[in-house]
Amino acid sequence: MTLTGAEAARKALHIGMAGFALLLPELSWGTALAAAGFACLFNVFVLPRATPYFLRREEGERGFSLGIALYPLTVLFLLLLFRRNLPVAAAGWGYLAFGDGFASICGMTLGGPRLPWNSQKSFSGFFGYLFFGFLGASFLFGVLSSRIPSPSELICLFAGALAGAAIESLPSELDDNVLPPLVGAAVLACLLWTRGGWADALGAGAARGALLALTINVVASGIGLSLRLVRPSGALAGALLGTVILAFGGAPLYLSLWVFFGVGTIATRFCKARKEAMGKAEEEGGRRGAANVLANVSVAAFCALVAGLGTNGDVFRLAAAAALATALMDTVGTEIGQAIASPTVLLPDFRRVPPGTDGAVSVAGTLAGLAAAAVLAAAGFATTLLAGSGAVAVVLAACLGNVLESFLGRDGAPWRVSNGHVLNFLNTSAGAVAAPVFLAAAGAVS
Repeated sequence: MTLTGAEAARKALHIGMAGFALLLPELSWGTALAAAGFACLFNVFVLPRATPYFLRREEGERGFSLGIALYPLTVLFLLLLFRRNLPVAAAGWGYLAFGDGFASICGMTLGGPRLPWNSQKSFSGFFGYLFFGFLGASFLFGVLSSRIPSPSELICLFAGALAGAAIESLPSELDDNVLPPLVGAAVLACLLWTRGGWADALGAGAARGALLALTINVVASGIGLSLRLVRPSGALAGALLGTVILAFGGAPLYLSLWVFFGVGTIATRFCKARKEAMGKAEEEGGRRGAANVLANVSVAAFCALVAGLGTNGDVFRLAAAAALATALMDTVGTEIGQAIASPTVLLPDFRRVPPGTDGAVSVAGTLAGLAAAAVLAAAGFATTLLAGSGAVAVVLAACLGNVLESFLGRDGAPWRVSNGHVLNFLNTSAGAVAAPVFLAAAGAVS
């Protein structure tokens, strides 16, 4: 796509809408929420008809633009999620307006080398998101805070921009107006909470612990590589993320990581010949690469990092365990479901489909995946990582994450996400968020 006059005007509108964030200090939270809700309705029913110039050709033909409709909806979510921390909500708006807007402008005007993991996007677009998203988010964060961001806050704001740029760069059918700014704001909020623990993390004792964790994981990854359990890229990514989990999450959480890897590896090799005949077997004999590792473990590693840096990391260790349980349930459910013939359906209408259909769930796969998640939760309980209620929350969160993944990956659905790595990231994120919510809800009920 080239930057035509109409597209430039659309991007100018996209970026310019961040100006309304400057009104947030003058509005009550309820008024701001109502304004965002009104903007949602305006962008759906009025803007496409009043100013069709901003619509792309296919949008003009149907009289509706999903991206334009989702923009204010994302702002609404930011206001809801960060009601008690509006500077973070404003920063998320900055990632949305400046990051996504300039990513498109830089990608269209500068071009250049394509991203190795997504040939549809370029490095210029990636760095455009990172640079301008950081600047825009920092400016709006400062306005809402009524001061210049501190150096530590700027580091957190940059990390949020980097997370948003990474999500925006993924090969996915999801609209870029939703997930990148929400993930960026969530990363920012989590890291801001950890700033009190940064000094301890940089101490000599922590450095020695990190070095020991790195040594253990390098040796473990080398063994896995020599046994042909992982590819070189997977060994490298596994060593890095494993080091983070062990150094910041502790030995019990690290054991959960090995439960995930061990049980998942066994399930991958179960009835391998049948899965190969169906064309559904993992590539390279089930040896995972960096993309597999990052998609399944990055959320857990980030939660472990936050848990280790924060003053009370129990909630984030619970979230990390839930992310791993969700990934394990998905892996085992998929591998066993394809290996054992049993009734297979698509969600949410339970329509019967052949085994191996994208997004389908089977009786055998679901039961096997549920059992695997329970094994990981039981290991967490046995090592005191999880209390009994936490273990139950982890299993429930794994179920929710996998239902979401099956729904999003449903074959033939207009909302379908076809990239398996993106689906894995989404389901582990959902599991990580859901487990603390379930545990809090159980506490409120009791």
